[in-house]
Amino acid sequence: MAVARASVDPPAGLFDLSGRRALVTGASRGIGRALAIGLASHGADVVCVARNAEMLKETAQQAAQLGVRAEWITADLRNEELIRTTVAQAAEKLGGIDILVNNAADDHDSSVLDTELVTWQRVLDLNLQTCFLLCREAGPHLIASGSGKVVNVASVLALVGVRDNAAYMAAKGGLLAFTRGLALEWARKGVQVNALCPGFIRTDMTSSLWQSPRGTEWVVKRTPIGRWGEVQDLVGPTVFLAAAASNFMTGQVVVVDGGWTVQ
Repeated sequence: MAVARASVDPPAGLFDLSGRRALVTGASRGIGRALAIGLASHGADVVCVARNAEMLKETAQQAAQLGVRAEWITADLRNEELIRTTVAQAAEKLGGIDILVNNAADDHDSSVLDTELVTWQRVLDLNLQTCFLLCREAGPHLIASGSGKVVNVASVLALVGVRDNAAYMAAKGGLLAFTRGLALEWARKGVQVNALCPGFIRTDMTSSLWQSPRGTEWVVKRTPIGRWGEVQDLVGPTVFLAAAASNFMTGQVVVVDGGWTVQ
């Protein structure tokens, strides 16, 4: 007697973000722009946040061409009051917030002995403290939605070490711990909180590496897939974490690194 096979095709609704409202930080370029447009391509309305107005407007325009509502807000997310205002404006523009993507980031390469306190603090502020403040302010909206999602964009350097990047690694490692803590707090409030750990992705932040033959050789040689990551490689995992497909998943880390951490 033949046994019926379960369908391998997931219901279309698992990845459908139609009617969902997303706030994406660091959306003026690179990873943030790709994620904002990627969410829009699956039906989400988006508010894009960063400091560069001209580039933000470009992101919003590209998202709007996909038939969704796309707004943009300029803000320096190191400022607590501006974060409060930004979240309030985003919720007002979209009528609420269902998805928060914490992507804004800063990096600095130097040894610990050569790192000034002001530099250490700057890196931790944008990569970690800003995420805490955004989650705190957006939390009531995410909980009110009944199915909120938080995607914290960390880094493979939260999991492995490289020389002369301790501040960034500390910030991103802290973000993973924060993700787990917040996931437990909101687990029974209808909000899932997860983190994304990109590997070496070609962006402006990593340009000093990929524009150098030696830097590119170093990255490609250590990446089992054998190439640099591209911003589009992060869209699918982010849509998954923002969609109903990940409803039974919280406090977890999705690593998208071409196999870097397998070794």
